[in-house]
Amino acid sequence: TESSRTSPSRLPKLNFPMFDGDNPKLWISRCQDYFELYYVEPYRWIKLASMHFSPSAGRWLQSVERKLKSVEWLEFCQMILDRFGKNHHELLFRHLFHIKQLTTVADYIERFLELVDQLTAYETHTDQLYYTMRFVDGLRGDVRSAMLIQHPPNLDTTCVLALLQKEVSDVD
Repeated sequence: TESSRTSPSRLPKLNFPMFDGDNPKLWISRCQDYFELYYVEPYRWIKLASMHFSPSAGRWLQSVERKLKSVEWLEFCQMILDRFGKNHHELLFRHLFHIKQLTTVADYIERFLELVDQLTAYETHTDQLYYTMRFVDGLRGDVRSAMLIQHPPNLDTTCVLALLQKEVSDVD
């Protein structure tokens, strides 16, 4: 009907996000968005969320199921972060220490920024200088040298300059 298409409260049906143990902070945020969009009563949040665990994450859920009857959403989220988040956070840092430009500058930028975005979800304060230095350290020698000379002020500028440097060196 015409009124259902124009009603601001009508939303398309979205699937509830599945949890496979990966990126728990994002999953929790997506759950909360879902609950808000569909006006789900808070007392139903844990039950609804727990129905959307993959088999591997579900094994952990089964091990804590008895505790779930007496916890609130925030405590449930903390349990998930304690189990899945710490290892994920550490793994992301390990990747940050070892990420290198393997192919194109554009590919390296995409992989590096994906990593930074995931790490930023775990941090209350991000050190742009640190990320900028790690980015430059991972570049191949010719591009890295140019970045060190230009001394860019932040990660975004460094990414743009790295792309431009590669473009200029390809023209020569």
